[in-house]
Amino acid sequence: MKLLFLGAGAVGGYFGGRLVEAGADLSFLVRPARAERLARDGLRIVSPAGDCRLQVRTVTADSVKPEYDLVMLAPKAYDFDDALDSVAPAIGPQTRILPLLNGLAHMDALDERFGSERVLGGVAHIGAMLDEDGTIRHLNNAQMLTAGGRDPETQRFAAAFIELCGQARFQPVLSPDIVTSLWEKWTMLATLAAITTLMRATVGEIVATRDGETLIRRLYGECLAVANASGVEISEKVRAPALAMLTRQGSGQTASMLRDLQSGLRTEHDHVLGDLLARAESHGVEAPLLSAAYCQLQVRAAESARGATA
Repeated sequence: MKLLFLGAGAVGGYFGGRLVEAGADLSFLVRPARAERLARDGLRIVSPAGDCRLQVRTVTADSVKPEYDLVMLAPKAYDFDDALDSVAPAIGPQTRILPLLNGLAHMDALDERFGSERVLGGVAHIGAMLDEDGTIRHLNNAQMLTAGGRDPETQRFAAAFIELCGQARFQPVLSPDIVTSLWEKWTMLATLAAITTLMRATVGEIVATRDGETLIRRLYGECLAVANASGVEISEKVRAPALAMLTRQGSGQTASMLRDLQSGLRTEHDHVLGDLLARAESHGVEAPLLSAAYCQLQVRAAESARGATA
C-alpha cells in the first residue's frame, strides 16, 4: 500500500513516522522549507513509547503525482480548505482518503469534493505537539489510530490499512461503525475543550471547586444530547471512561485548544464547538454551557484579529 501523509506535524508526523519506522511505503507532502529541514535533520519523535530519528521521503506541491493508494490528512480545521487543494493532485482513480480531524463537518466536505466512495473515517487519540525545531513531542501514553469505512468497500480498505498499521508502534483499531466513533471522540473533546477554555484551567483545578464537576457533567450531557438527536447513541461503555477522565481529581489535562488559546494561536472552536452547537440548534437541543464556551472563544478570536490588523 502506497501512502501519502499531508504534512509532518504533530499528529500526521507521529503516526506517519511510526509507519515509516515499521517499513511502510510512505511519503510526506510538505512545504519546501519543511522538506529541506527533514532532509537535513530527519523526522524526530520524542515519545514514552520510544524516541526515533528517521530519514523520510518528501514531495512538494509542484512534484506530487496521483500515484497513491491512501492519502491521510490531519490539518488544523481552519487549514482544511487549503489542505483539500494541496492533496487534490495526489488523488488518482483508486485513491482513498483518510482524514484525522475532529467533528464531522470535514466528512461532508470530502464527500462533496471527492465522492463518499473514496472517503474513510479516522479518529486519532494522541497528545502531541510540534516543537519549534521540528521535533514531534508525544505528551502521554495515548497513541491510538482508529479507521473505518461507511460502506462495505471502504470498510475492506480500512481493514487492510489497519492490518498494515499492526507493524507500527501505536495502537491501530478498525471501527465497525466509524460515524459513531467520530461522535464518541467529538462529544468528549468538545466537553474538554469547552470547559478548560471557559475556565482557563486544568481538569483537576476545575473539579477541585464547588461546582466544577457538576458543570463538566452538564456540559458532557449537552454534547451527548446533540449526538442522540442526530441519531447516534453513545454507549455507557464509552461514556463512563470518558466522564471519569473528564472529572479526574488532580488531573493536569487540558484541551490542546486551551494551549493554543494561551499561546495566542488560532483555535478550532468553529469546527469543534460551533458546528456542534449548530447541530444542537437544528434539533432544538438546548446547550447553554456549550453556547457560553463558544461565545467566549469567538470574543477571543475577534480580539486577536483586531490586534493582528492594528
